[in-house]
Amino acid sequence: MNFLRSTILLLLAVGIFYSCSSDSADPAPIPVPDTIAPEVDFSIPGNSSLTDSETPVLSNQFVVEVDAQDTGGVAMVEAFINNEKVGEDSTAPYQITIDISGYTSKNNLTGKFTDYMLKVTVTDTSGNETSKEQIIHIDNELPTISAVSLGDGQVIGGDTNLVTFDVDDNEGLSSVKSYLNGTLLQEHTDGTYEINLNTSELTDGENSFKIEAVDLADNVTTYDVVFISDNTGPEITLESFVTGQIVDEPIQLNPDVSDANSTIASVEFLIGDASQVVLEGDVSYSWDLDPGAFNPGPISIFIKATDELGNESSAEFRIEILRRLITINVPVGFFNPNSARLFVFASGMDGTLLDVERIYSDTEMVRLHTDNETGGDFEYMLTFGEYITGSIGNASEFTTVQNIDPTNLPQINLNTYYKFEPSFQSNQYPTADFDPDDIQNLTADGRDYAGGFSADTNGNTTVYIEQRRNANSDLWSDSIYLQLFNYTLNEYSYAVLDWTIDPELVVTPSLFTTQGVERKIYQPIMNGQSFESTTMQLFGYFDQDDFNNNNHNNIWSHGYTYLPTEGIPYYISNVFSDYRYNIRINDYFTERTGQPEASFTPVDWTIDYTFLENQINITNSGVGHTVGKIFIDSDTPEVINGLNISYRWNLVYDSQKQNQVILPEIPEEIQSWGFYTIYENGGFKVRQVEIKGYQGIPDYNGYLDGVIKNNTYPYTVSPKMESKFKSIVPGYYHRAPNFLLD
Repeated sequence: MNFLRSTILLLLAVGIFYSCSSDSADPAPIPVPDTIAPEVDFSIPGNSSLTDSETPVLSNQFVVEVDAQDTGGVAMVEAFINNEKVGEDSTAPYQITIDISGYTSKNNLTGKFTDYMLKVTVTDTSGNETSKEQIIHIDNELPTISAVSLGDGQVIGGDTNLVTFDVDDNEGLSSVKSYLNGTLLQEHTDGTYEINLNTSELTDGENSFKIEAVDLADNVTTYDVVFISDNTGPEITLESFVTGQIVDEPIQLNPDVSDANSTIASVEFLIGDASQVVLEGDVSYSWDLDPGAFNPGPISIFIKATDELGNESSAEFRIEILRRLITINVPVGFFNPNSARLFVFASGMDGTLLDVERIYSDTEMVRLHTDNETGGDFEYMLTFGEYITGSIGNASEFTTVQNIDPTNLPQINLNTYYKFEPSFQSNQYPTADFDPDDIQNLTADGRDYAGGFSADTNGNTTVYIEQRRNANSDLWSDSIYLQLFNYTLNEYSYAVLDWTIDPELVVTPSLFTTQGVERKIYQPIMNGQSFESTTMQLFGYFDQDDFNNNNHNNIWSHGYTYLPTEGIPYYISNVFSDYRYNIRINDYFTERTGQPEASFTPVDWTIDYTFLENQINITNSGVGHTVGKIFIDSDTPEVINGLNISYRWNLVYDSQKQNQVILPEIPEEIQSWGFYTIYENGGFKVRQVEIKGYQGIPDYNGYLDGVIKNNTYPYTVSPKMESKFKSIVPGYYHRAPNFLLD
């Protein structure tokens, strides 16, 4: 074929030569034909097997670099696999990229490589060509990475975490490397595929681990794992606790224990170093703390939590275990806006201060505590202190309840009793048709009103009525009771007015009635003693609510320093639903509910006292009394540093137990009050000491529970109270009531 081609070309050249020679004296020389084939060689970068005896193993895609030489020039370089063209290049330097990803690697029957013929052909510009061939093997199988001991999302922690894995390839491996968070960790060259991960050097949370395997054909396989590093113990919070919290009753601790990466293995509660309980697994993490099981004082509660990796965390909560003395519930509206300050404090029976709290306008509850043990025969005293200041002085009032056993009186529920608004209404109403002697004995006297006769210099007479309203509208009166007594005729009459009085009212005798009025007698029986004096007060209540709240109306109030032959007369009207009265016979005093009895016999008790350096020593005798009461009062203000200083102090105590009452120490918060100088100097004035007995209240604890606990008027609990008293004014009974007592 090549010979024929060469002959044809030669004959064409000769014909051309002769045709031209007829026109030219010098014919052109005949060119020599190019019959020399190009020279060719090729290589595959990165593969040295072409010069060795081994058959090269190629994969996926490779590059053939061709060295083609020809004096006439190279027209084309082509590559073939098994005579199938797979690439070409016509520009030096000659490189052909061949994709073999679609070729199978091995014979499925023999498991051996299939021989593929790689041929590179170079054609010069004259059409001469040269080829070179090379048997190649194709490996498109990737290495395999298996049995990796670290799983995706696995949580590990600590400095020792051995990770093992297997790597295989059908021919052989050129490299196996492991990476941690993108940084080369180790190149595995000895065929042992294991690596330790030290998580103590890692940030808690997600981290990446990668294995990279490359085979001899540069097939690359990677295995990526995102694992969780956890070197931190669980998080512990106890939102219900604050630093220094007082614990005075059993409470349940319910901490929030959580771990962002691991499972909670156990939670332990400790007091100091002493373990109290260990809770394991997925349970409710709670513990009931009984402060009674521990000594009073500051302590630390520790909560330790451990996760499944052994990471431990601990939280400390500083608390103070105290013994609760009492809870005082303060109702809305209890605070008197006229008071500058109101405190309550607890003291030991020897007067030492145990605790103090201030009561504000928005205070709803007060708790008092002690770091003393309160079991056995422990008792304490409770004192309320109120301070009222004015432009020319100040007044302090105290109320103390002694002999309190915390187990018998765990709480006091105060009531909003009478607290009058600062303003009041005073009106005068003209009178008509009255005998001048009668109108002078017209009076009105109730809890929130007062009234009586008045006359001007011209002889004009009027009736004035002053009305005051309680700050608590639930305690308002609905009616006003007027009483009129004719001493000449010994005639008692009364009138009942609506609270809202007609401004055009004219007070006339026709307003008054004697209907339902009865004159009665009571006998003061003195047991052979010489009679000196007696007094009586009789109150009426229009309904049960008025009775319970002591919203009283004065029916009769008189005293006698002589004994009428028939006995002591008084008048009562039946317009009321309930009655309360008190009678004094010399140094005997009794208060009872219902209509007065016919006779009264003083109790066979004795009472005496001495007062020195804020300590009252008491001597008494007799049975049946349960409550002692001491009344201290300045009577008239004392001038200290140019200010008028007034004070009042009521104390109650167990009359069957105490023969000595010590005034409590004054808290620092109260020592700035005006009375304190008098207290320091022991200058208080004791006005009265008494002992009392209550029907239906067998002992002092019964009094605390029935009267003090719910801030109740004693007469609503007991229908009969009897007292033996010693007053600084003989025969004068100082009632001295306040919000807590009487």
